[in-house]
Parts: sequence; C-alpha cells; structure tokens
Amino acid sequence: MTENELKVKLFVMDTGPLITLAVAESLSYLLYPDVAVYIPDAVIYEATIKSGALGAENIALWVQEHSELVHIIITQAYVDYQTLRNVNPMYRKQDLGEEAALEAIRYGLHLDTNERAVLLTEDDRDANILVLPQDHDRLIPLTTFDFLVGLELAGRIKSAEEVYRIVAKEGRNASRLYEQARKAVERLLKQKC
Repeated sequence: MTENELKVKLFVMDTGPLITLAVAESLSYLLYPDVAVYIPDAVIYEATIKSGALGAENIALWVQEHSELVHIIITQAYVDYQTLRNVNPMYRKQDLGEEAALEAIRYGLHLDTNERAVLLTEDDRDANILVLPQDHDRLIPLTTFDFLVGLELAGRIKSAEEVYRIVAKEGRNASRLYEQARKAVERLLKQKC
C-alpha cells in the first residue's frame, strides 16, 4: 500500500448488523474486508446483555475470539450508565447504544488524513442521523445488506440474500429497508421486460 492510498476502518454503530450476522452464523463476514473493526462498548453491551437473546452468545464469543481484530471503543456514555446502574440496578437508559455510537464517532474514532470509516448499520436512516454534513468525506454510511452485497460482488460470499433468508427463518425482521428495496428492484425489473 502506498502512502497516498486510502485506508478503511469498519465501525459497527448499532446492534442490528451484529445480531443479523450472528443469527445467520456469519459474524466472520465482518472480518472479510481485512480491516480493523470497531464497536462502541454500549453496542456490545446491548447486543449481549440478555444471554438468551437472539445472537447474543454468538456475538460475545466472536468478540472474545477475535479480540486482536475487533476493537471496543470505550465511551463516557457507557461508563456513566454503568455508574448509575451500580447505584440503582433498576436504572435503564433508552438509546444508550446510539448515544455511545455518536460519542465514538465524534471522539473515539481517530482517522488519519488517508483513512475513512465505513459506518455499518442495519438501517441507513440511523447513519444519516449520525453523520453530519462536514463528515461526509471521511465517514461512509453503509447498511448491513449493502455490506453483504459488496462482499458478494467481490466474490467473498455466496449470497447476501441467503443471509437474510436464514435470518428471516429464525424469526428476525433484519431490515425493513431490505424488503422494500428488494420489492422495488423486482418492480423495476418487471417494467423493463
């Protein structure tokens, strides 16, 4: 790699991609681009706090097994949450993962001038809320489905749709946008015939 080539970091900014890939037993796909993977601490917490929840055990095990490649970003949002939980074990915080992701994007995700971050989320509306206009040149939002399609087009996986079929079969509605996009493409293809 030359000095001027762009480097990429993969940033998983919500639980959706983790749960979707865990249910399909495809978390390893996050490592296929051969780039560092960063996940905010609160996102890992939310994805694994209920050990019986869909994908939780697979996610926890995957993070442990790949600790040299998967980096947890420590956030003040999560530290504060844990502090309050120590005082009151019943304390809950809505949108903790999103708050931690925003903090991590702003303060915890350090990018050199030749680096970009791919922000992986289940729904592109989440990414559009978190990425400010001044960050568009360094932060690239990408849905789980788009990430999988990219891997498929690169010949790294067999089928993005197969992942979603497995996930749907297990009872997880992985992405409202995926189904809408699939139907829109089908309509477009039918119009061209």
